[in-house]
Amino acid sequence: MVHAMAKDRGKLPRVAWFLAGLAVSGGGACGPRVAPDRPFPEEAVVHRERAPGTVKAGAGRQVVVGELCPQSAAGRPAIAPLLMHTTQWIDTASEITSAIERGATPRFVAFGVDGKVAGVFNTVGLADIALGQSVAAGTYIGGVPCTSDAGQGQRTEDPRCAAATSGCGVAVAELTRPDDPPETPAFPTGGACVSGDAIGVDIDGDGAVEWFPLAQALDGIRGPAQEWAATQTARPACTPAFVVYGVKLEPEAAAGKPPDPRAVVTLDLLGVIDLDGDGRKELVIALRFPTVRTVVVYSAASSPQRLELVGEAQSFQK
Repeated sequence: MVHAMAKDRGKLPRVAWFLAGLAVSGGGACGPRVAPDRPFPEEAVVHRERAPGTVKAGAGRQVVVGELCPQSAAGRPAIAPLLMHTTQWIDTASEITSAIERGATPRFVAFGVDGKVAGVFNTVGLADIALGQSVAAGTYIGGVPCTSDAGQGQRTEDPRCAAATSGCGVAVAELTRPDDPPETPAFPTGGACVSGDAIGVDIDGDGAVEWFPLAQALDGIRGPAQEWAATQTARPACTPAFVVYGVKLEPEAAAGKPPDPRAVVTLDLLGVIDLDGDGRKELVIALRFPTVRTVVVYSAASSPQRLELVGEAQSFQK
């Protein structure tokens, strides 16, 4: 499992940022190189490999999913690549960064907390911000991800987002050929909400909400579950939102004792988006453990009643 330390960086400016003036590496085909603004954490990083998720017939959209952080590359915006979908889902870091290095992700769209596009990130190459971590470097124009559209060109900040994500948000690029003109991709989005002990999402857009028990989000060793099946028990209606923060996943405690705080995991839903173009929404989720954080993606590849873990990756070292 790959994790990253999480820390609140406070309020971030709602202006355009430009990643410029970076020294270009002299060897190979590497992109701009950025000196890290903090030491690389001593905790070992271990990646858990898994078989690729199955892809529904006709689901052929090719994308790279990342997390945009406005100040993570020496105080400038950058995108940590997380997963890639071609004919299947891939979370192997070297394959994803290779696509960025080839110029196959010229433009990312970054989502605000309302599920609308907050800004556009134009990729210029790869940058090394820490030992073993490469990110997409480029220019970003728009509002910070922790905002929503308030109308008339104004944006409203969501303090819950800054506390949960350090001001970061989901960004997605469509894979293209390097010589194709960059276009701003559009992705269908949805919402989710928590009612009682389950999270509800209309996975396939048919108007019926699928309810997934929160107790099944983690497996027996408190890691992300490989499969997450919907329950047939209805829940009281709630208002769906593109993001949901601070859902506590507590282990079952012994009689008369409180849950062990070391085993409590906080779930943050970072977005509900149809990423692979199959007409069913994916869930992009961050899991905050007591000291570490990991980002996972669940996809309903075979049925809206069953979510499959198709990838897991680290975001920025925090």
